[in-house]
Amino acid sequence: MEFVCSDMTLYDPHLVDSLAERFSLSRVAVRALLRRGVDTKDRIDAFLHPLDQPLPHWREMKGMEAAARYLRRAIRDKRRICIYGDYDADGVCASAILYRCLRGLGADVDCYIPSRHKEGYGLNEAALRSLAQAGTEVLVTVDNGISAIGEVDLAKSLGMTVIVTDHHRSGEAVPAADALVSVSEGDFRERVGDLCGAGVAYLLACALEDGEGEAYLPFVAVATVADVVSLTLCNRTLVTRGLPLVARQVGLSALLSAASAGEGPITETTLGFLIAPRLNAAGRMGNADTAFRLLIEDDPLEARRLALALNDDNQARRDEEQRILADCLAMEPEGGQDSFLLLSGRGWNVGVIGIVAARLVEMFYKPVILLTEVEEGVYTGSARSIPEIDLFAMLYEARDHFIRFGGHAGAAGLTLQAGKVEIVRTLLRSAYAHQRPQGPPEKTVTYEESLPLSDCTVELCRELRTFAPFGQGNPEPRFLVAGEISSVSYLGQGKKHLAGFLSDEADRLRLVGFSQGGDYARWLSLNRAEAVCTLQRNDYRGRSACELICWGLSPRKSLQSSREYTIIETAFLRAVADGDPVSLEGCARKLLPFFPFRLTEEALRPIYVTLLRYAREGRSPVREEELAAALIFKELGFFHPVPNLEPVPHVQRRSCTESKLFMALSTR
Repeated sequence: MEFVCSDMTLYDPHLVDSLAERFSLSRVAVRALLRRGVDTKDRIDAFLHPLDQPLPHWREMKGMEAAARYLRRAIRDKRRICIYGDYDADGVCASAILYRCLRGLGADVDCYIPSRHKEGYGLNEAALRSLAQAGTEVLVTVDNGISAIGEVDLAKSLGMTVIVTDHHRSGEAVPAADALVSVSEGDFRERVGDLCGAGVAYLLACALEDGEGEAYLPFVAVATVADVVSLTLCNRTLVTRGLPLVARQVGLSALLSAASAGEGPITETTLGFLIAPRLNAAGRMGNADTAFRLLIEDDPLEARRLALALNDDNQARRDEEQRILADCLAMEPEGGQDSFLLLSGRGWNVGVIGIVAARLVEMFYKPVILLTEVEEGVYTGSARSIPEIDLFAMLYEARDHFIRFGGHAGAAGLTLQAGKVEIVRTLLRSAYAHQRPQGPPEKTVTYEESLPLSDCTVELCRELRTFAPFGQGNPEPRFLVAGEISSVSYLGQGKKHLAGFLSDEADRLRLVGFSQGGDYARWLSLNRAEAVCTLQRNDYRGRSACELICWGLSPRKSLQSSREYTIIETAFLRAVADGDPVSLEGCARKLLPFFPFRLTEEALRPIYVTLLRYAREGRSPVREEELAAALIFKELGFFHPVPNLEPVPHVQRRSCTESKLFMALSTR
């Protein structure tokens, strides 16, 4: 495991100080904002106050007016409307929004959600013919339809008016629907932001009601988080406004109760880890109608019954996930010899194997393809990848041997004959080698900057929480911290999680590793460690403390024995000797992870005296602060840029702020 700094930019300390003072934030928080492109006073003000930002307006989306006009006419003429949805959390939320809206306007409306297992995603011919026979006159898609060119033509030939609402990116051709409402149409995505399927349905509901649709915001918030849509621009406002309304919505409140959510505040984590999996479980384990019916139910008792059913589905999904995972680990306990993992089995749930594939990617850090037999001699599968490997490009090399396949760089689905599995395996080996001739990559964990433990405070936790909701496009800040690790123990039941303490000379903070119980022996073996962490405020018995939530733990880098440090130090001294400011700045950035502290001019003065003494005695600096100070003084010309300490006589007085390394360490 390698820790990599995701942004080595050295921000202007005067700008950082100015913004910190204006917004009453720490320098750490300001630098986190700057990394997110929130770099002006107006942008920071808008980012920190998303509730004050306007919601997107339905008139800004192309095709919305036409769609609303068709639906108003259908309601007036009492034509039968059918919403054609999808089986995931976004799809059922979008279906519920439009159903509630149309029903409230007096429409004759029904909803059809296809089976994940029997029909798959999107419009299909059999369903369309069945709906036409049942008397559907107006078909409205939500969360699908933008690529269903042939199916829309069929629906129109069957006498239906077709309205497509979707958020997926369109191809070169789009369906000839009577009205087409898509985030891809026009420049909505660039001007206003991305949306999930429920977000598009919400705007259509606002158009039909000519209002702001507050009642639908809890569904939009859930769907936006569940569908991993970018939590920037309008989505940030939609989710922030929807979060406090979730507990007031009958169905979602019942689901929280069934999930034993507790009394804490509802956050994006609540939506992503408690609500979304239970809504998704219905479609994965059987029929998504249960999730849809929960979201349109207003009777608390019936909502409670449906929520408990979804909770049971979710538990069944977990059990199935564990069973499939155990099967896979029994086949390849170490992840196999190939640079990817391809496994097949019987009786594996098609709706669950994608989750298991993602789990195996986390465990072995390689692309994973899981296949399950859906009929005699035919396998259907799900695949997940790592950032370094384009999964779609890899599978494309074996395209002639698939019955069908599709997806993108990170995830894909595929179907093939059983007899083709080994041919495909061979072709994938070649495709992988073509992408990664240097071999499999090492797992990397990214962080934004190094922090001393003294900076990890309750106040910083509070500041960073104002950046929420976190998710795609707005990741929670991660920091590299270091110290002595102690008191390692299991946390909770089942030895699933770990806890310990990270400490230095002055501070001692609790370190928590969720789902890292398998690393107990490794945690226990470490003395000095560095960890990539997010910061979380923990309130217990009237006391508040900053807790470190661990995303990766490794032995602390030793400067004396680190080959990486020696290489960077040599390059730094060469840049000093050559007077190369560009290389000097690059080396200063690379040195940051080795010095997890902040330096001041006051702290450097006594160290300079110590280094002069070392030079007279022929000694070398040992402490990290001394090593960092030595490089700074060599950069400023107080010592010659050579490995040992050679003072420059009659040196001219200079400010520490002229050193790029000092600026990096003093403003971190």
